[in-house]
Amino acid sequence: MQEICMVEIAKTLDKSVHLINSALRYVCMSLLFFMMALVTCDVMGRYLFNKPILGTFEIFEILLPAIVLLGLGYTQENNAHVRVEILLSRLSSRKQTILNFVTNGLALFISVLILWRGCVLTTQYWRMGRMIPTIEVPMFLPQLLVPLGALMLILVLIVQMLQYIFHSKRS
Repeated sequence: MQEICMVEIAKTLDKSVHLINSALRYVCMSLLFFMMALVTCDVMGRYLFNKPILGTFEIFEILLPAIVLLGLGYTQENNAHVRVEILLSRLSSRKQTILNFVTNGLALFISVLILWRGCVLTTQYWRMGRMIPTIEVPMFLPQLLVPLGALMLILVLIVQMLQYIFHSKRS
């Protein structure tokens, strides 16, 4: 009975995380499209009208990490990170599950550290009130992407680890 309840909680968490990651995927695609449009307009303004768009470089410095950080959870969810499976493919299914569980545990530990430090730095930037000079954006807003991306990765890793546990119990 308790295991059935845990399985239902894991499924609900999985669906919720999948929904959020899907939304963030569309955010990333929109940001990428905006970056392409911005660079096109900047180049046209620079070479046709001798009037580049002010702050393009700073905007790119914000948007490029945003695309990477917000896409971390989606990439992990789809097992799209780079993997070397030469050794892994030679192991039994149970050993593969154990090894995946351990590597996800290490990734979870590192992601929690990133979340923690990201929150600390975001809070520091917020308290200092620093701004990005050219575009007048508070520094804490881009820094906020670090803990958000880490949080999504943590949620995906937790879901995957729960799936590994349930898979190992069935085997």
